[in-house]
Amino acid sequence: MCGNSMNFNNYSLNENQQRAVDWNEGPLLVLAGPGSGKTLVLTLRATRLLQDNFQASVLALTFTNKAADEMRRRIDEIMGERADRIHLCTFHSFAGDILRQHGSHVGIQPDFSLLTLEEDRIALLDFLLSEKPSHYYEYREYSEKFQLLKEKLKNYTASIPADHHNLLVLLDRLFADSYNCEFKTSITVKTPSWIPIFFEAYCQLLIEHNRLDYGGLLYFAKKLLSENKGVLRITRLAWKYICVDEFQDTNRAQYDLLHLLVDSDNPNLFVVADDDQIIYQWNGASPERLQVLLEDYEMGIVQLPENYRCPSIIIKYANHLIRHNHIRNKYKKPLISLKSNDKSDFVTIQEYSDEYEEYSAISKIIIKNDWNVDECVVLARSGKILEKTAQSLVLNGFTPYYPRRKNEFECSSIRLIYAALRLANTRHDREYLRRLCLEWKNFTERIIEVVDVEAEAALCGGDFLRAWIDIALNEVTCDSHKVLLQKFRQYLVDRLLVIEFLDWFWSIKWSDDPLETEEKETWIDLHNEVIREHSLENITLHLYLQELDLKSKICLQTPGSLSLLTVHAAKGLEYKHVFLIGMVEGIFPSYHAVRKGPICREMEEERRNCFVAITRVKETLCISWAKNYDGYSGKNPSRFIKEMDFLIENDS
Repeated sequence: MCGNSMNFNNYSLNENQQRAVDWNEGPLLVLAGPGSGKTLVLTLRATRLLQDNFQASVLALTFTNKAADEMRRRIDEIMGERADRIHLCTFHSFAGDILRQHGSHVGIQPDFSLLTLEEDRIALLDFLLSEKPSHYYEYREYSEKFQLLKEKLKNYTASIPADHHNLLVLLDRLFADSYNCEFKTSITVKTPSWIPIFFEAYCQLLIEHNRLDYGGLLYFAKKLLSENKGVLRITRLAWKYICVDEFQDTNRAQYDLLHLLVDSDNPNLFVVADDDQIIYQWNGASPERLQVLLEDYEMGIVQLPENYRCPSIIIKYANHLIRHNHIRNKYKKPLISLKSNDKSDFVTIQEYSDEYEEYSAISKIIIKNDWNVDECVVLARSGKILEKTAQSLVLNGFTPYYPRRKNEFECSSIRLIYAALRLANTRHDREYLRRLCLEWKNFTERIIEVVDVEAEAALCGGDFLRAWIDIALNEVTCDSHKVLLQKFRQYLVDRLLVIEFLDWFWSIKWSDDPLETEEKETWIDLHNEVIREHSLENITLHLYLQELDLKSKICLQTPGSLSLLTVHAAKGLEYKHVFLIGMVEGIFPSYHAVRKGPICREMEEERRNCFVAITRVKETLCISWAKNYDGYSGKNPSRFIKEMDFLIENDS
């Protein structure tokens, strides 16, 4: 049902946007096309609810930290100090919140840490599946439950794949599919019987070490709410209204968690989605999930087909393209452009003799048109193409910005500090002691043995960090390293003053490596985000590390650099000038999709990727391809070019 319309200063809404903003009680699905102002709508609706009801509270779940940060910025502008009544976070961050508060009911303690590196997860699997003791885990007592599960696994040794990387892929898919050992999923229907035991043993091992990976966060949060009705009731009472952004990207685990949070008797659920932008099937997203949502709740529907971003000709091409997909909401309206054409060269398409001519042409076009590189982006389906493009841009005098997801910092000085903070959080943890010794060796080229620290720690209450500092101070010769160790002792051992320690560390230049400067700036930016979300008064070291671990460590873009992004990385962004390169069969669409056929699910996802790519455009779109990639000639232009009717309306 709808409430009375409210006017927000400085915001002009169209009729459909206003309907969504005015929605009060009950479930609503907002089908929002690209460039339709969906973030503004979601933000204004949430703030209006709080202005109308001073006792209301809103939980807003997003798919990425980037989306949460954008919403938080807008809400802060509108509401100021009252913005704390809206809890903005990703699904994973929310799962971390409730596990910190109530996780002991499922065996997870509040100071759990996150496994962000594949090598750490593989080490867990090595221990789980190997007869040999692990240097990670040999000095630990395990519960009888885990020992029984590990013993059972021995009966399946011959059946379990030896490649532990593939086992991690399997685990990630099981977590995404909300597997709980009691039902079949699409990947377990024809799978041998070792999977339930393996999955349960892995989850129990996470409990034993109080460590969680990303899939484990959602798994244990869902387990907590489904098994403990008291915690579920408390959690539901905390949030009267629940909003979800980018719902189409959710996997089964995220949907099941959401389903638990929503009171079925009074489902105040506000969902923003676009089934034409589902590009995460590999992570468990599904075109059918929107239909499941509509069946689970009697959703009202408001459509936002109006596009304020793209020239009308781009919208025309986008509509032509996406209508070739069959798995879509049958009532979905085509996009409507509200941006008039004021010149004739919005779109260009070009074929090149080889890929290097294609990459080099980007620089020439930008220079010829005198475009600001900060307003340009190069998009491709494949990261491999972007790496070659970056090399070409450097040769032509450009500075490329090609961000790739980083779960950990790479600079040795920063990795050392991070390792010290981890050990400061869990003083008796042998795995984090081993990591600190490793990072100290990388930073100083001096070796401190784990066994020596353990022996020293036995004399000081088992405090590994204090013992490690004592040994390091006795061996260090460099004055700056000695000062660093003294600061460790002052801020992390004698007293726990993390913020003061970080302020000191960031003020020191430890090397001439530009990566150090970049990663310091990134850490400071992430640090400020965490403090904004939780405030200095409420932050603890384990909360700080958990939140930091959930955030990508991609370095910030420097002014004057040219963005090179995969289509997935560009989702939610917009640029004046977009170069869409590598538009050939076997690259975009991918070889995998081409091989499976023209009407497969993979081809529909590739088409949605292309739809996302061209709707990033604010002014001009340059589509290109080459006859030759990696020495293979005779490449055919992407079918998507024809589906957009480019070849009909443009002379190529």
